[in-house]
Amino acid sequence: MTSTLGFAILAVLARGPRTGYDLAAVMRRPVSYFWTAGHSQIHTELQKLRAARLIDYETEHGPGPQDKKIYRLTDDGREALRDWVTEPPRERPERDELVLKTYAAWLAEPGLVRRMFADQLARHEERLAQYERDAASFGSPPAFGDPGFGNYATLRCGLSYERHRADWCRWMIAQLGDGG
Repeated sequence: MTSTLGFAILAVLARGPRTGYDLAAVMRRPVSYFWTAGHSQIHTELQKLRAARLIDYETEHGPGPQDKKIYRLTDDGREALRDWVTEPPRERPERDELVLKTYAAWLAEPGLVRRMFADQLARHEERLAQYERDAASFGSPPAFGDPGFGNYATLRCGLSYERHRADWCRWMIAQLGDGG
């Protein structure tokens, strides 16, 4: 059974061969908008995917003393990814630390809670501005079937999420008053 991270890697490789370094870069952006993974997690998952024959690699002379591995999706990997894409997502428990803190916020000093929400608002507004810059580079949505369609669709979800969170943070700040 392939992990969700494994499918994220397969989805990146479906767009073209990549080195482990390139995979880590793509996992930082744009994939990190909706899924995160560290370099060591990616390396471990690459080994599992290769053992399952969902990916393979070729070696090329690298800049250092060792050859670099260029990973690619196998036919079995493409088929597994294609099947996975249409399966319902696994249920997962919601874990939102900010919402949990809000639930208990009545115990804290309102000014400190207000500051926390102001900091969160700034983070969401910053991310929203970045997403808006990214969206402007598209012009119009790519057609379904184009790999860019997935980038655009996930970006739209991110835009909606960041707008929602920023609005909620503004509402919380208003509820807490000016602290004076």
